[in-house]
Amino acid sequence: MESIKEKEYFMISVAMATYNGENYISEQIDSIINQTRKVDEIIIVDDHSTDQTVPILLHLQKDHPEWNIKIHVNTKNVGYKTNFKNTIELTSGDLIFLCDQDDIWHKDKVEKMMNILDSNSKILALTSSFDLIDGNGDPLTIEEKEGRSNHNLLLKKVEADSITEITFEEFVYHNYFQGCSSVIRQELKEDFLNNFSTTLPHDWLIHLLAAKKKGMFFYNHPLFDYRIHEKNTIGMVGEIKPTLKQKWNLMNDLAIREQFAKERVESLSVVEQIDPDFMNQHPEYIKMKAFCEKHCQYLENKQFFHLLWQNFNPIYKQLKTRNARMYDLIFALNKANYN
Repeated sequence: MESIKEKEYFMISVAMATYNGENYISEQIDSIINQTRKVDEIIIVDDHSTDQTVPILLHLQKDHPEWNIKIHVNTKNVGYKTNFKNTIELTSGDLIFLCDQDDIWHKDKVEKMMNILDSNSKILALTSSFDLIDGNGDPLTIEEKEGRSNHNLLLKKVEADSITEITFEEFVYHNYFQGCSSVIRQELKEDFLNNFSTTLPHDWLIHLLAAKKKGMFFYNHPLFDYRIHEKNTIGMVGEIKPTLKQKWNLMNDLAIREQFAKERVESLSVVEQIDPDFMNQHPEYIKMKAFCEKHCQYLENKQFFHLLWQNFNPIYKQLKTRNARMYDLIFALNKANYN
């Protein structure tokens, strides 16, 4: 693979998907423009916003033509997965930085990630860690769990400032990184577009595809401020400590109860599509998919005794903690009382 140093010119694109982001969009773009390594284009696809996001963007584009902001507005809302796909498809860069509308990039984010890619042509996708801020831009802290990294998103401990490969097998069940933490090479972009599916979030699919080619890496150093607020489409809201009432509501929410099982069915279905040989070589994943499909069925039908019987299957222990398995039973009994 041609390295950055072998290029006479290296183009960097930013792919930003927006939707009703009027409160934070200007601050995010300002942080992109003020990078120590300038970007060459900012591609923005707005998903039919109903607030002032588009007028703000058009104003910035008009006042700063040197920023090379290219704006496309969907005629109807298509959802974040397809919107990010459309945004990535419009980029021209050799490196493509994925970008949310409400974060703040550290000044050296582009430079540091580009330098890492420069020194390792094996890397197809690189993610970084982040700092947490609230809706006002003030620092947030969460309880950091033992044996985890990246504010608990990565389910293993890695050293600070290290660069770590994340394997395909690790991504089969779980996505560890937000898309806004990622930069990808153009060749991975083409792989993503050819395999695009709305079954998984766009970032999970990108990371799976990179890991499949042993090109998925994590840089454990914070390079942007990740904003947590009530309008996040996806993110880490669940990591903020809930109240007792919120805990009870979460425990009795079917979507929460079957989330992990559904994610594994979805991810394993995509893995089966992009690499059927891998699935055939790993019967444990086939068993996990079948178990999770049954588990969702039992939760949806409030089948207490079927859920109780699943506790004797070791797959259940891989899927959920003891407390979560207990909550499943309480959920089934609680719902059954209303029927």
